[in-house]
Amino acid sequence: MNQTRVHRCLEPGLSVLVGTVDAHGQPACCRAAALTSTDGLKTLIVYVPVSTSHEVVQNLGTTKRIAIGASFPLDHCTTQLKGTASEVRLARDDEQAFIQQRLSAFADVLDKVGVPRRLTRSVACWPAFAISVRVEEIFDQTPGPHAGSRIR
Repeated sequence: MNQTRVHRCLEPGLSVLVGTVDAHGQPACCRAAALTSTDGLKTLIVYVPVSTSHEVVQNLGTTKRIAIGASFPLDHCTTQLKGTASEVRLARDDEQAFIQQRLSAFADVLDKVGVPRRLTRSVACWPAFAISVRVEEIFDQTPGPHAGSRIR
């Protein structure tokens, strides 16, 4: 998987899931609403809805470990990013439009496969937590012979 393909995980229309574990290794996950990076995926911010992310945020307070899966529903091109959360904060008001635009783009993609936009647009996305992550590993998770291969 080349770096251009890896950076697709920052494009609109993604399905983004976040996973964490507690101190005993018990997993928790939630759907994220948006993902962004300004430094070529050395760090990123992932936005998770306050209403569905309590366990995820609680786990980050304990272990700081996080895995983020970003997948395109139309071609299943999937990237997993693993790292350490450095900050969890409430998303600022000026971030709301970006988060809602990303959910809307996801709704547009799902509409192409028969899921009505109105259903996806009703998914909770605000208020949100903004989780800052130092990316340590990147994996190709696209179904096929290279699934699970480490990229970085």
